[in-house]
Amino acid sequence: MRNKIAGFAICIAILGTAVLVFFNIFEIVEDEKYIPPSREASVNQYLALDRWLVSRGYKIRVQNYGNSGLFSDAEGIIFIQSDLIKWDSEIIHELDLWINNGGHLILSLDFYRDWDDENALVIYLYSLGLTPGSDPEGRRFNYSFDINAPSYGRNVYFDDTAGASLVLRDENDFIRLVEFEKGRGKISVTGRTRFMTSSNLNHEPNSRLSWYLFSGAKNNSILFIRGEAAAAGFMRRFFRRGNFPAIIASALALIAVGFWSAIPVFGVVRNIESGSGKNLAERFLAEGNFLWRFGSADTYRLTYLREIKRKLAAKKHSGIRTDDIADAASEIIDERHDRISKAVEKTPRNKKEFTESITILKTILERI
Repeated sequence: MRNKIAGFAICIAILGTAVLVFFNIFEIVEDEKYIPPSREASVNQYLALDRWLVSRGYKIRVQNYGNSGLFSDAEGIIFIQSDLIKWDSEIIHELDLWINNGGHLILSLDFYRDWDDENALVIYLYSLGLTPGSDPEGRRFNYSFDINAPSYGRNVYFDDTAGASLVLRDENDFIRLVEFEKGRGKISVTGRTRFMTSSNLNHEPNSRLSWYLFSGAKNNSILFIRGEAAAAGFMRRFFRRGNFPAIIASALALIAVGFWSAIPVFGVVRNIESGSGKNLAERFLAEGNFLWRFGSADTYRLTYLREIKRKLAAKKHSGIRTDDIADAASEIIDERHDRISKAVEKTPRNKKEFTESITILKTILERI
C-alpha cells in the first residue's frame, strides 16, 4: 500500500515539474517580477526627502536620538521627532536659546491629544500659546478627504494658536501645523510628518509643504533627529506576497506524511515464517571472532577444549588428559595430527590461526 502511495506521489511531483517547465518556457503572457525596495529604503522612510535635499545642495546630518549639547553646534534647521529626546528644563532652555539666535526648529509630535502637563516639552508648547485640540461639537467622526491637501499626521491637532505666524488646516478644518516666530528664529509644530515620507512625497501638496519647511536653511545645513524602521528580515520577506497559505499547506502536508510514516499499519493478522539463519557452529565462530577482537579469544578456545574433554570422557567411560585429545581426535576426523595438536595445545598468535583452531575444535565437537 505504501509503495503505491509513494509511486503516486512521485508521479504527481514529476507531472507538476513538467507543467512548471512547460509554463515557464512557452508562456506568452508578460511576466511581472516583483522587485522589493532596497534595504536603505526599508530602513529610512525619509530616503526620498534626503536625496531631494542633497540634490539641491543641502548638507544633511541624521541622529537617532538627541541630548543636551547637540543643539548648540547645529546650524540652519533642526527636525526633531519628539519621542527621541528625554525632555527636561536644560534641553528646553538650550533649544529655546538656539531658536532665538536664528535657528528654525521643526517639531514632529508623536503623542496624541492627551498631553502630559508635567512634561517639559508640553509646558514649553503651552508657553508658546499652543493647546491640544478637541473634536468640535457635532463633528465627531465626520471626516472628509481632499486629494489636494497635504498628508498630515492624524495623531494630533491644535485649538488655541494665539500668536502664531502661520496656521495650516486640513480638509476637515482641523489645525495640523502651526508656526511661531521667536527672536530671530522660528518653530514649526505638527503631528507625525506623513507628508515627508518617501511614499507620499511624490504628491505635489506634500512636496510643496516639505520644501516650504526646509528651504532657506542657514548655511544649507539640516539636522534630523528621527528614528529608523527595522529592516525586513528573512522571515518577513518569506511571508510576503501570499507565501503564508502555501507555508500552512506545506506544514500540514508534512505533519500528515510524518504521521503516515510513524503510525503502524493495521490489517489481517498472518503468520510470518522465519527465514533460515546461520547454524550454531557458525554463530559460535562469529562470537569467537568478536572475542578475539577484544582480547578474550583464548578463553573461548579453552571452553571448546573443556567440552571436548567432557564428551570424550563420557564416550570412553574414563578420564582424559589434554595431551590425549589430539590422539583421540585423529581417529574421529580426517585431519593431520600436527594441525590437531596445534589447535589443542597452542594459543593462536593471530586471527587466521585462531579461525583455523576454532574450525578444527568445532569439527571435533560435532563428530564426537
